[in-house]
Amino acid sequence: MHEPPSRRRHTRYHCTGGAELRRNENAPAIFGNLSDISLEGCYVETVSTLPAGSEVLFMLRVSETVIRGRATVKASNHAVGMGLEFLHLATEDQQKLEFLVGTLAGVQEMRPPEQRRVVPEEPMRVPAPLTTRTTRPVPTASMTTPPRPGAPAPASASTSAFSQKIMRAVNELNELEQNLVKERVDPRLIAQFHDAVGHVRQTAWTLQQWLELNATGGDPFDVLPQLEAERMQMLSKLAHNVNADVDASSITEFTLGISELYETVEGLYRRLRKMLMVDEGGGV
Repeated sequence: MHEPPSRRRHTRYHCTGGAELRRNENAPAIFGNLSDISLEGCYVETVSTLPAGSEVLFMLRVSETVIRGRATVKASNHAVGMGLEFLHLATEDQQKLEFLVGTLAGVQEMRPPEQRRVVPEEPMRVPAPLTTRTTRPVPTASMTTPPRPGAPAPASASTSAFSQKIMRAVNELNELEQNLVKERVDPRLIAQFHDAVGHVRQTAWTLQQWLELNATGGDPFDVLPQLEAERMQMLSKLAHNVNADVDASSITEFTLGISELYETVEGLYRRLRKMLMVDEGGGV
C-alpha cells in the first residue's frame, strides 16, 4: 500500500530555539519558542497568538544562528502557538535557514529510524519559492544586531560560556512556560508569566549582544537603546493591564500601593508632556 503524497515539498524537523514576531516594525514584540522548522515555514509556541492570515516580521534564534524575514500566519491555535509560512528572506538569511535545516536533517539521518523525530504532516499550503532579493524587512532596534567594525576578534572562552549560560536559562524559562500551558494553568497567570519571561528573554538577548560586542572590539553601548525600547514596551503592557483591572473593579482606591502608583504615573505624565508638548499657541 502506497503512502499518500506529502503536502509539503520540505520535511519539518523538531528544533529548539527562540522566536520574536512583530506585526510591523513599530509593533510590540511577541515572544515564543521555536518547536519545528523547514525550508518553507516553522511553528512557534506562544500564548500570544495572531489571526491566521496575519503577516509578521520574525527573528528566529537557534543557538548562535539568527534568521530574520517576513512570514504569514497559516495556522493559529489560541494560547498554544502559530504555524508560519515564510514569505521573504534575504539571501544571507536564506542561506542560514538552509544550513540549519540541513544540519537538523543530518542529525536525524544519523539516528536509528525509531529515534528520528520528524514532525507529522498537517495541512499547509506549499509557498512560492523564497525570493533571493537582498532587501530585508525594516528592522527595529531589538531585531537588529549592531554592526561590528572591521574583522572582529573571536569572543573569549569566558564570554562564550557566559552566553551559553544565558541561553540555557532562557530555554528553561521557555520550557516552564510551555509546561504551564500543558497543565492548563489559568490563562491569566500564563499571560502574566509570558510577559515576564518575554522581558527576561529580550534583556538576556541584549546582554548577550553586549558581551559579544565588548569581547570583539565593537561598541557595546550600541545595544543599550534596546533596553530603553523594552522598558517602553513593558510599561505599555503593564499600563494596559492596569487599565483593564480598573475597568473590572479589580483595582480600587483601597488597593495596596495605589497612591504610590498614582504619584509615579503623575510624575511620568509631567515629564512626557514637557518633552512632547510645546507651549500654548505653538500647537502639538
